Amino acid sequence: MENLYCIPGSSPVTLSEEFLWTVAVADADEIDQMLQMLRAATVYASQWRNSFAPAARLPGDVLLLIFEHVLPGRHTCVLRTLSQVCRRWRSTILQVPLLWRKALNLADRTMWFSEVLRRTRTVPLEFFFDIAEDYTGYAIPNLTTVMNDHFWRCVSLHIEGYKEDIEEIVDSCITMDKAPLLRRLSIHNISCSLPSTRDGEAEIPDTFLSVLAPQLVSLHMEGCAFNWNIVCSRLAPRSPLLSSLCVRNFRIQSAATVVQLLSLLESFPSLKDLRLQNSFFSSEADRNARPRKVVLSQLTSLVFESSTVAGAMLLAALELPSLTKLEATIDVGPLSTDIHQFMEGVQLATCRMVHLPYLYIYYGHHLLIMHSNHHHHFPTLQMTFKNWALRDPAVPDTRFTDLIRGIADVAVLRKMQDLKVSLPISIERCLSPGAWAYFLRHLKMISFISFGARTPVFLIRTLLLDAFRDNEGIQVRSRLLPSLKQISLPSIPELKVLIDILADARSQVGIPLAVSTISRVRPRHTGPPPEVVREIVWDWIADPMVHSIPGDSTWFVDDEGTDSDEADEIDELLDDLDDIDDE
Repeated sequence: MENLYCIPGSSPVTLSEEFLWTVAVADADEIDQMLQMLRAATVYASQWRNSFAPAARLPGDVLLLIFEHVLPGRHTCVLRTLSQVCRRWRSTILQVPLLWRKALNLADRTMWFSEVLRRTRTVPLEFFFDIAEDYTGYAIPNLTTVMNDHFWRCVSLHIEGYKEDIEEIVDSCITMDKAPLLRRLSIHNISCSLPSTRDGEAEIPDTFLSVLAPQLVSLHMEGCAFNWNIVCSRLAPRSPLLSSLCVRNFRIQSAATVVQLLSLLESFPSLKDLRLQNSFFSSEADRNARPRKVVLSQLTSLVFESSTVAGAMLLAALELPSLTKLEATIDVGPLSTDIHQFMEGVQLATCRMVHLPYLYIYYGHHLLIMHSNHHHHFPTLQMTFKNWALRDPAVPDTRFTDLIRGIADVAVLRKMQDLKVSLPISIERCLSPGAWAYFLRHLKMISFISFGARTPVFLIRTLLLDAFRDNEGIQVRSRLLPSLKQISLPSIPELKVLIDILADARSQVGIPLAVSTISRVRPRHTGPPPEVVREIVWDWIADPMVHSIPGDSTWFVDDEGTDSDEADEIDELLDDLDDIDDE
C-alpha cells in the first residue's frame, strides 16, 4: 500500500483508506484546500472543546465582576493582558466602557489616553489628579482635554497640585456652563502649605463657580481664592443638593465675614457636613449687626477653626437641631476675653445633642483641649484652644474661669459620668475661688475621675473642703459629686496622701471612695518620710496661700518644659482624636 500511494513515511492509522486515497491522487491546489478545511475544523473543534472549560462557561455578568475585581484603578495593563486570553474575553472587555473608565489614567501617553477615553463612550467619568503621581508629564494636558471636551460627563473631580497647575486646569473649562452629572468637586492647592509660597492661593474664576451643577453634593476647596458672593448667588441656587462643604484658607484676605458666611449657609439648606478653617472672621460691621438665625435642619457635623469672637458669633447665629459632631479649634491669643461668649455659643449649638458620658480636659504646649468622645458610638464635642499662653501673673486672667463655668453650663455634659483632667498649677491658679465648686455642682453625675500627669490639686482641695463641712443637716446628695465612686491617679507620694485624706473624709460623710494608682510616672529620688509628707499636705490644705503646694518642686504640678509624662499623655490624646476622625 505504501508503494501504491508513494507517501513518504508511515501513514496515520487513524485516517481512513478513502481519505488517504483522496490525498494521494490530489494535486497541490486540492491539497491546499484540504489543509485550509482541516485548519478551520481544528479551530472549530478547539473552540468547542474550550467551551467545556469552567472559566468559559461563566455567565457574562459574573465574568464582568471578576474583571472589575482584578482590575486595579487607573491602570490599563491588566485589561490589555486579559483581552488577549480568548476571543470571548476580548469581546467582553471591549464592549464594557465601565472597565475602561476604571482603567483611565491621566499619566498615560496622550494617544493611548485618548483611545482609552474613546472606549469609555459616554459613561460618567471620575478623575483624581495628584501632581505627585504625574511621573510622565502628560497628566495636565490630558486633564485639560477632559475639561474642554468631556467636563459634562464628570461625576467626580479631584485636583491636587500647585497654584499654577490648578489655574491652568480650571481655566481650560471656562467655556463650559453645564456639569449635569457632577457630584463631587475637590480642589487642593498644595502651594499654600509650603513656607516659601505662603500666599500662593489659586484664583478660581467666577465662571467656574457659576457652572450649572444640579447634582453637586460635595464641594471642597483648600488654598483657593474665590468670590464668596458668586458662590452664594450663582452656585448655591444651581446646586440645591449640596450636603458637604469644606473651605480651608491660609490668608485672611480670602476669608468671608461672619455675615457673608451666614448668607452662604442659608443658601444651602441641605448641608449635612460643614468644615471651615480660617474661612471667616468677625468684621466691625459683624460686631455692630445682629445676624438673624440660620436654621440648618440637616447639619450633623460642624468642624471649624477661627478666632474666639468669630466662632462665638457663628455658633450663636446657627440653629442645628440634628447636630451630632462639633469640633472647634479656637485661636485664643493673649488678649482674648471672649471665652464666656464662645462657650455660650457652644451651649446653644449643642442643646439638642444626646448627653455625653465622658470629658477630658488637658493643657500642654499652649493647647487647652476638651473632648468628650471616648466612646465612638456617642456624639462628638471637641474644643481645642490654641495659643493659650499664660499671662503675666500681675494681670488678671479670667479665661480659664470662663471656660470651666462654660463647660458646666453645657447641657449635654450634665449627665457625664467619666472625667479625666490634666492641668498644671499655673492654669489652676488663674481660677476664681468658686470655679471648681460651680463646675462640680453642675456635673454631679460624675462617678469616675482620672487624673493625668498634671493633677489639678485645687480641684481635689475643693472636694476636700466640701467633705469637711459640718455634717449636721447636710444630706449626701447635697455634697459635691455625690455619685463619685472611684479616683485614678499617678503614683506620686504627695498626691497619694492628698487623695487618701479625701477618701477618708468622704467615707465619714457616707460617700465611700475607691482609689487606684497608675504607675506611668517615672520614679523619682527618695523624698521625705511619709509622716512629713502628710504634715506638708495638711498645711497646704489649711492655707494654700501661705504654704507651698505638695510636691511643688517634684512632679504633679509641672509646667511647660519640666520633667513629666506630658509627651506620652498628649500623644495618647492626639491618637484618640485621630481615631475619632477615622470613625
